[in-house]
This record gives sequence, structure tokens and C-alpha cells, in this order.
Amino acid sequence: MAVKGDSPRHTATYQQRYPVRRALTWVLLVVLIVGGALVGSAWWQERPLGKAEALLRTGDARGAIAIINRFLREHRDHGRAYALKACALVEMGDSGAAIRLFERVGAENAREFHAWAKALLQQQQWSTAAPLLEHVLEEGVDRADVLHELAACRAKLGDYTGALSVAEQFSREPGFEARGNLLVGTIHRERGNFQRAATAWDEVLKHDSEAKNLQVAPADFFLEYGSVLTALGESERAVDLIQRSLELEINAEALIVLGDAWSQRGRAKEAEDAYRRALELEPGQVDARTGLAQLALSQGDAARALDWLAPLESSNSMTSQTAFLFQRTYARLSDRDAAERWRNKADELRGLERVQEAANQILQNSPESDWARVIRAYRFAESGNWEEAEHILKPLASATRDQPFIQSLIEAVRTRGPIPSLDGLPVKQF
Repeated sequence: MAVKGDSPRHTATYQQRYPVRRALTWVLLVVLIVGGALVGSAWWQERPLGKAEALLRTGDARGAIAIINRFLREHRDHGRAYALKACALVEMGDSGAAIRLFERVGAENAREFHAWAKALLQQQQWSTAAPLLEHVLEEGVDRADVLHELAACRAKLGDYTGALSVAEQFSREPGFEARGNLLVGTIHRERGNFQRAATAWDEVLKHDSEAKNLQVAPADFFLEYGSVLTALGESERAVDLIQRSLELEINAEALIVLGDAWSQRGRAKEAEDAYRRALELEPGQVDARTGLAQLALSQGDAARALDWLAPLESSNSMTSQTAFLFQRTYARLSDRDAAERWRNKADELRGLERVQEAANQILQNSPESDWARVIRAYRFAESGNWEEAEHILKPLASATRDQPFIQSLIEAVRTRGPIPSLDGLPVKQF
């Protein structure tokens, strides 16, 4: 029936459209019902993954993997399940398997990206981990942990400015002042800036006087701090810190540093006692023997100095300083031939050490230069980290064809073969 005032055409049009609208309403209702059913079904099916995630948050990675593996038997192509399994594998320390899974299915959220980055860090793949950590930092997930990891990662890659910037941010995080300043000091020490390292580590003790909540054991921290102070000539404070380390753990390294600190203070008896105790723990300790030989020489007893040095004549860890000590000892004993032989040995070793020192200077002063990258790659290869060495050298391959040392290193890394001697580094170019 037409509504009063409506034209016949309007009424007909309305009557034609009404069934269409009703049909569309039913279609929409069906879609909502079906969609809701599908979402509900997916949620029901994925309940085991929620349980696995909860276990993972409590630290039960093995329990999480057991649930995920059962789930994957029925859902073989479920990307989220594989990503969650990769996260669990990282917590179990199986970083290689985790990386392979992440490369296959990727990551969907910041926590998964962080797990992927941690797996890469475990494999010492610093270059690949760094951009993932930067992404996670932007997302604000696990901020303190990510700041610590990113700072360490950048330091490994020679980006000390970037590493310090992030480490200082870490040190300002509430509750992480001590751990952050430990990292700041460690980066300064690696750059050879011992005074700044000592300043940062003094801040550590202001926030954690017993050094019990750090990334390293208290004994190790006190020893490192004491070693830095000894290098700075602050032997009185150094002795106190090293003795604190020894109260927690007795080892030869700490006793040798203690001997060095006592020697700096002119306390020969205490120094000798520390060196002797170190030798009792490790009879082959080179630094303890050289320390004792230096004390004997300073007391005018060259024969006793030679007794301490004699076992080191065929040592594989001979340094120019030890060779020079042999030279001085034989000169005091009026054995000119032996003194000359050791003088030549000291000169030879000094030449090799100059190459290492030049390399260190490049890393410290020009960490972003091509030669710094080459030296970093060399050291990664030397330690067996071929992937990182290869990643660093790849951009340099075509631009350094006129550099025999670099080309030899690139070939050695490619074939995983013997690396060239660092003697071939063209030091004069620096």
C-alpha cells in the first residue's frame, strides 16, 4: 500500500529495494557468525601455544617445546608455533637451531625479534644482531636488557662512540646504575682509557659496594678494577681491591697483579710473597717468574734472577720485555754472547709487537676506517668467527684489490684456511 503523499514510482522503488536490503542483512549476519566461529575455532586450536608461552615466561623452555612439538604434529605449517619454538630454543642455548627457524618463518613482534637477536649474539654474529636490537629498542621491549646487549654489540663492531652512548643510557635506567657503569668502564678500558674506566667503576661501587649484582662475579670485578688502578700507578687503592678479590677467590692472576701493585709501592717482600704464591698455584706462570726475576735483579742478585727465568727460555709466550730481562740478567753475569743473543731476540719481538700496537691504535683512534675493519675482521678470523669476518670484509673486496694483505685475508676467510701473518700489515701506511 502506498504511503500518502508518495508517488507510485517511489513506492515501487522502495518495495523493490526492501528484499535486497533484507538479503544483505542476512548475508552480513552469516558472515559475522561464520567469522566468529572461525576466530573461536582458531583460538581454541591455539590454546596449547598460549600454555607454551606461559611456560616460557616462567623459564620452563623445555616444557614449552614439548607442548609446541605436539601442536606442530597436527599443524605443520603454523608460523607462530615455529617462532615460539625458536624463542624457546634461544632460552635453552640452542641458538643455531633457533636462527634457522627464525630465518624460515621470520618474527612478528618485538619479543620475537629480541629472541632472534639474542640467538645471533650467542653465535657472535654481531653485525646481524645490531639492527635487530635497534628495532627492538625502538619498540621499548625489554629496554634495560636491550641497551646492555646493543652497547656490547656495538663495542664488538668497533663503534665505541655508539656503544658508549647506549651504555650511558643503560646506566641511567632505574636499578641498573651499577651494571650500566660497569659496561661504560669496560668500553673505556677496551679503548685504552684507563682513567675513565676507573671513574666509571668507582660509580659502580657507589651503587653496589659489594659488587654482588653485576654481570660478572664480584671477585672478577675487583680484580679488573685493581688491574686498571695498577696500570694507572694507583697501587695503594689497587692493593685493597685485589685483596678483596682474593678473599672471594684465590687464583694466580690476582696474585700476580697484587705482586705488581706491591712492587710499585716498593714493598719487595710482599711482592715476592704474592709471586711465589702464584707459582705454587701455576708453576708455569710467566708473569710470576718475570716478576720474581725483576725483584732479584733490583736486589743485585743476577744468579737468582736467572734461576727464575731459565724455565722460560723456550716459552711460546715470550715477549720483548721478557727477552730484555734475559739480556739484562746475562749482562749482569758478564755473559756477553748470551746478552747479545737476547738483545737480538728482544729487537725481533719488539718489531712484531709494534705491528700489534699499530693495529690497536687504529682500532682505538679510527674505529670506522677501512683498515680498522680489516684488523677487526682479522681478529674475528683468528678466533674462528669466520661469519663475522666475512661480513666485515665483503664490502671491501672490490675496493682493495691493490692491497695484498687484505686480498690474502679475504681468500683465507672464504676458504676457511690459514690466515696471513699480521707481519704483512702495511704499518707504514698508517
